[in-house]
Amino acid sequence: MDRSNTRSAALGELEAALERQPPAGLDALDAAELGKLARLLSEAKRTQKAQVDAALTESLSHVPLLLRGAVRKILDL
Repeated sequence: MDRSNTRSAALGELEAALERQPPAGLDALDAAELGKLARLLSEAKRTQKAQVDAALTESLSHVPLLLRGAVRKILDL
């Protein structure tokens, strides 16, 4: 893969991680840096989602047992 294709792939990976067009200021980064940033963002999103899911599940312990099923459904757990 030549440099422009590598850079295009890294920009595509970053765009997918951001779920939008990357800011223009990131043009200063090379393909390796863009790829690393995309991977770090993706990992941070996965970690955040796991932590939020764990917190929501833990919060159910404060809900009366008879209501937990309804609360789970409302929270989409």
